[in-house]
Amino acid sequence: MSTLVAAGPARRRCFIATARESSAAGQPLTTEELTKFFSILSHDLKSPIFAVDGFSELLISDYSDKLDEDGQDFLRRIRTSVQHMKKVLDDMSHMVKMLARDTVKRPAPLGEIVQEVLLKHNFMIEEGGVRVDVPANLPTLNVDPEKMREALSVIVANALFFTDRPNGERTVAIECTRTGDGHRICVLDNGVGIDPRYVQQVFDLGGVSKLDKQRPGSGPGYGLYLAKRLIESQGGSVTVESKPGEGSTFCLKVPS
Repeated sequence: MSTLVAAGPARRRCFIATARESSAAGQPLTTEELTKFFSILSHDLKSPIFAVDGFSELLISDYSDKLDEDGQDFLRRIRTSVQHMKKVLDDMSHMVKMLARDTVKRPAPLGEIVQEVLLKHNFMIEEGGVRVDVPANLPTLNVDPEKMREALSVIVANALFFTDRPNGERTVAIECTRTGDGHRICVLDNGVGIDPRYVQQVFDLGGVSKLDKQRPGSGPGYGLYLAKRLIESQGGSVTVESKPGEGSTFCLKVPS
């Protein structure tokens, strides 16, 4: 057992060293390297997090009556933090699966993909009172439907989160235009926009955390990175234009 336990830190050090070498050389990690790293990280974190989860649940069920108000409050905070960490692990595992997934293109109606994405984020739309404009008769694209849906979902969720207009209408619009060699799908919002210092960093791993300075709680920091990787795996690209106080436009370009 001790050999297996020691293997985790050793593997982590190996991949961290690889990441540093790649970064120093100006080369991004390959999808395979990233998948391995996050798989190991997720695996090694799961056991201690689930242990804390289990023991804290036992403390609440069997010993909460022996704790004063402060003690019970500390326990509740521990439970909340553990649940958050479990959600982060689930998201990380999902990202690993999406990155490792083979790209399988086929004709996919963009209108259906958009409706599925909006249904997924319906709570954010209704809770935030956001008006979402979607054109009729969206085209059929030659894409990997799962990867396209995931990438668009990330972009739309980001737009909904940062569309913050306390004294005005909050709007998100989805547009699609034909290009010479494919289609460009853009998600526009009239939200807070992005600080010019960070606009080109939002697609970096952890880049969204920069936006916490503008609005705390923007997410774990790899959603936009994942969206970019998923579109690039289909031969496409993702770009962003933004003006602070006016909003952002994220565009996904996919070939025919």
